Amino acid sequence: MKTIDLTEKNFDRETADKDGILLFYKTICPFCKILEAVIEKFHKKNPDVNLFKVEFEEQKTLSQKLEVERAPTLFVIKKGRVAAKKAGVMNLKELTALWEQN
Repeated sequence: MKTIDLTEKNFDRETADKDGILLFYKTICPFCKILEAVIEKFHKKNPDVNLFKVEFEEQKTLSQKLEVERAPTLFVIKKGRVAAKKAGVMNLKELTALWEQN
């Protein structure tokens, strides 16, 4: 599973016209690790979906720009634009529904 690490500098270039899942996480966050496992399962069923990650505390400017208040926060990106945002842990069924609804 290839995940692209995003920063303020590469965010627009890497997400332009793409569909994907974007996770804002903290390195030592246990809930982030749980959500990462759910995203891995999702990606196995949807290998064409791009995966993006942003370290919440290291990328404060990007976190503020996208109004991320806590980790984990997940975004659905469709054609380079934010289609949905959800904070907290979710299961595979919830993630799949969020992806399909947007």
